[in-house]
Amino acid sequence: MFQLSDEQIAIQDTARRMANEIFKDRAADIDRSEQYPWDNVKDLTVAGFMGMTIPKEHGGLGLSYMDVVLVVEELARVCGVTARIVVEGNMGAIGAICAYGSKKQIERVAPLVLAGDKPAICITEPGSGSAATSMTTTAVKKGDKYIINGIKHWITGGGVSKTHLIFAQVEEDGERKGIGGFIAVRDEDKGLIIGKREPAMGLRGIPETEIIFEDLEI
Repeated sequence: MFQLSDEQIAIQDTARRMANEIFKDRAADIDRSEQYPWDNVKDLTVAGFMGMTIPKEHGGLGLSYMDVVLVVEELARVCGVTARIVVEGNMGAIGAICAYGSKKQIERVAPLVLAGDKPAICITEPGSGSAATSMTTTAVKKGDKYIINGIKHWITGGGVSKTHLIFAQVEEDGERKGIGGFIAVRDEDKGLIIGKREPAMGLRGIPETEIIFEDLEI
């Protein structure tokens, strides 16, 4: 029979206590105000719940997705927004970067996530959603750089996320090479523009926005 380890039980207990004693009373106001819960982010960061899966050599705890799920499950009982922040602060973009990114790429974004950044994944476009192969955003190679142009839509965390994992159609010497992933940091990489925010029925405390790339150089 499967049993949680003592460490996992401690993680679960901490998450449950924070959910009941801190996040529960804030949840309704987050939904009403539609404001990103920076106070909750601070509490999550202090508790070590951001960047849990980042390898120890990059400053993280090197924990598993199962450990993260224990936290998410407890937080989601009282506040979906806070739970979603933990999901994206440990899985999603940061998970992909840690699994497939270079050492330099990981070293660039790991400190941001460990400090509370919820990375954004930029796949969906106005004309393509789950059919990612239909995306029209391009990354054209020029010298040793890629120039990204296009529009993404319904990007969770637009305007609050610093780290962006952008997927685009790669072109080299006029030839399509398939879809590639690129990392950009808001306010550091020129050409990443936050567009309009869309209204949402749920998870209203996390903005869903357009993101526009105008000659974003990576």
